[in-house]
Amino acid sequence: MKKFFAVSISLILMLSAVGCGKSQNADKQNLNNQDLTYSNLAGDASRSEVTDILESNGLNKQAIETVMTWADDFNSNSQGYEFKEGFQPLPETGMDYSSLMLDDTSEAYSYLQWLNCRLTAFSLLKDQIKTAKTGFDTDPWLMFDIEAIDTVQELHLNEDERANFITLFNQISVEGTSTLEEHEKKIKEAWEERKIEISTDTVSLICIYLHSPEDNVRFVGHAGVLSETDNGLLFIEKYSSLDPFQATYFQNKESLKQYLLSRSDLYGDTTELDPIITENGDII
Repeated sequence: MKKFFAVSISLILMLSAVGCGKSQNADKQNLNNQDLTYSNLAGDASRSEVTDILESNGLNKQAIETVMTWADDFNSNSQGYEFKEGFQPLPETGMDYSSLMLDDTSEAYSYLQWLNCRLTAFSLLKDQIKTAKTGFDTDPWLMFDIEAIDTVQELHLNEDERANFITLFNQISVEGTSTLEEHEKKIKEAWEERKIEISTDTVSLICIYLHSPEDNVRFVGHAGVLSETDNGLLFIEKYSSLDPFQATYFQNKESLKQYLLSRSDLYGDTTELDPIITENGDII
């Protein structure tokens, strides 16, 4: 009974987590977002622009096309929110998708309801990712990801990809620690122990590790792909499980970090230590 209760609490926390859960869109901090622009990939031009950048940086063409199809399906089956074509100025208070609802009567809903930030980021980078394949698929923080991979045709991964996904995103124990610095060390050690490698110099995986004091773990509450461009950086993310895809231009990693940390749904109660942002396992 105690074990069931603990798992239930973990699942509730996961569903409310940033990015890969439903975003709460409340009490956001203002952003210093001068010259930042974003797109929900709602038009052919913006999808082509992002596709060209990712292809020029060596990502698999089929993987990119798959994610662009997901974005098109999501936008086509959304209600209550007006998507604008092209890149638009990022609002000072951040994004608010609270009015958006997916059409649960549509055929695409059967897979769109499962899509989250981790599945999206991994799909783009899976050909560049190698791990020791030592992960465990009973991780409650990945319960719905793994169910999606195993049961939803559009999100299927082969055996090696599945093992890499689980190893990459498995929770990290922080038992016996009490400081942010100790947590950062645990994350770096986990990447080394799991032999995680991302074989590209111009595209990287951004992860936000959140703290679950009840379970004494860090878990990836949000993830996205960061790509170099001629004029800065482009960050591609699934904003949350029931929110849209979003591509945003940043001048540098500091402005990206500020954007990510401005999301109010990153923060829980006072028992949680601050979020930790990594780029390919290195602390930003």
